[in-house]
Amino acid sequence: MKEKFLKWAENVANHKNALRTLFWVSFAESSFSPFPAYFLILFMLAHKVKYTWQKTAWIATLGSIIGGLFGYAIGFYLFKYLGQPMVNFYHLQSQFDSFGASLHNNQFFILLVAAMTPIPFKITAIASGVFAINLPLFVATAILGRGIKFVLVSFFTHKYGVKMKEALMESVWTSVITFLVICFLFYYFFFR
Repeated sequence: MKEKFLKWAENVANHKNALRTLFWVSFAESSFSPFPAYFLILFMLAHKVKYTWQKTAWIATLGSIIGGLFGYAIGFYLFKYLGQPMVNFYHLQSQFDSFGASLHNNQFFILLVAAMTPIPFKITAIASGVFAINLPLFVATAILGRGIKFVLVSFFTHKYGVKMKEALMESVWTSVITFLVICFLFYYFFFR
């Protein structure tokens, strides 16, 4: 399935509607889809296709934030119908409540880290809705975290091209490590 998605992403990257597709892939990734938007960014920028890294990062961020709001709504409005019966069936109410309390106690940190890392943002968005996390805080951390993530991925893919694409696509752990190195380098060169 991953191979089909990657082939599709490669084809879409050269299509005239690639930016529109990136928006919708970013939207879906933040609410219900298992496919990360950064794969599409990699194909769009690694081969120096006609898109600027700034515009690509902006479109992906915007789609991700709006998709995150949709994920929040899924958690907020549908949990009582779909999720709560499963929590009750498996007798997990105390663990569920404990997780919700820790999320409430560390909202900013958890939301920001989840928005920046390869952790699926849909999980964070849906959980934020389930536990009725402060919506303006959710939006602010989504803008900051997702913006940083997509700016870094877009900038470094634009700058290093195919080498960056291959490094990020090699494996999930390589992606995580590469992302952390990128964050460190970005901090080192721009905020030191």
